[in-house]
Order: sequence, then C-alpha cells, then structure tokens
Amino acid sequence: MNIALYGRKCDHICMGEMSVSAAAAELGVSGRQVTRLARAGELVVTREVGKALLLDAGSVHRVAQADRHRGRPWNGDVAWAALAMLSGVGVDWISPSQVSRLRHRLRRASATEVAFLARRRARVHRMRGWGDDLNTLVTGGYVAATGVSALTHVPGVAGRFGLSGRAGGAVDGYVVGDDLDGVIDTFGLVADGEGDVTLRVVTGLDRFFTTTTLPVATVAVDLMESLDTRERSAGARVLGELLDDFR
Repeated sequence: MNIALYGRKCDHICMGEMSVSAAAAELGVSGRQVTRLARAGELVVTREVGKALLLDAGSVHRVAQADRHRGRPWNGDVAWAALAMLSGVGVDWISPSQVSRLRHRLRRASATEVAFLARRRARVHRMRGWGDDLNTLVTGGYVAATGVSALTHVPGVAGRFGLSGRAGGAVDGYVVGDDLDGVIDTFGLVADGEGDVTLRVVTGLDRFFTTTTLPVATVAVDLMESLDTRERSAGARVLGELLDDFR
C-alpha cells in the first residue's frame, strides 16, 4: 500500500491527499489513466495546483481495493437503471432493448461486478462543513440520503443491512448538479479529502426517482465503497441478495 494513504510526507502530497504519480503507482496504471479516472469522477479531486491534480487518498484506496472486471463501466443512465431494477423500481429512461440487455447482464453478474460497472453513477466531492448540524443536509431534504446517512435517517435501512448509523456528523448523499453550489454556500462546505461530507453529484436524480429515498441497491453500492470493513461487507451482502432475488 502506498505510504501516502497514511498521510506521510510525499511529493506533492498533504494529509489525506495524493498526487497523480503516487496514485498511478498505487493503482498500477499510468498517470494519464489516473487523470482520466479523475475527470470521469471515479477518483475524487480535492484541488488543483496549477495544472497538477491532487486526489483524495481515500478514493484512490477504494479503487485500488475494488475487484477489477472486464467491460467499460456503464454510463449514468444505465447505472441508475441497473440499481433501480435490482430494487424493484420501474425504469423508463432507457430503451426496451437496453432494459432487456441489462436484465440479462444482471442475471449473471456478481455484487462486485455491479459495483464496478455502476461506478460512474455520480461525481463524488468530499467536503468539510463548519455548520452546527450538518445532518440538516439530509433532514432538510438538501440531499438524498445514502450510505451512512441512509443507515441513520431512512427507516428500515439499518435493519436491512444489519448495521447502525455512525456516531458523529458524517453525511453521505446525492445532489443534483444544478443545486450543488447552493448547498455548498448554504452549509459553508469546503473541499477536503478528509471531510465528513460526501456529496455525490448527478445530472438529474429527479428523472429517476420522485422522492429522496433512494433504491436499496444504491445504498448497497455506496456502502461497498466505504473504508469500514463492516459497512463494505454489509453492502456487498445486500447487493448479492438483491441479485439472487433478481435471477
């Protein structure tokens, strides 16, 4: 494991951050590929210094520990369709032929494969807030709760995953891109690779779902990205159960 993950001093790295070259060494890919992953939202960019990107070390670690699978990750529409279908939610934003192909793919996929293929469902921003109660992001309806926030704030989710909400003010939620700047300003959020606020930005969440309660498969794949072993295992278990029920 790259020593940057532990916050030691390395070239162009601060606590919780990693340079493109260090990320490339950690992932075993080229610097150009790392940049592509960052621009696609699969690695979290904490800031840019001149032309150099600094990446959230946690996001690099998540990609490094994820199982690799063949095939290009789905685009946002298909990724959301897959998660909706696994959760029993109707899908009407992709064509019937796409639905048929996706159904066939899901019936022979593993949990880790689905998590890999759905990784482009959103662009991730890790931030720190200075407000008194960041949970208002969820309780006030500014974001759609997922991951640890769903465990805490959405009835029945903690029991489904066999977990309890985290102590402290960690927030994890989806927000539509047009609302992002307003949320950042309202809550005084600043980019920080070690921050407790994870904003997952989508282009049109309201196209897919009419409430801020996300499909259970979404919560599962987001928990599978956690650095907490219990959360990661619970996400994989529930997603596997959804796949078994779908077959």
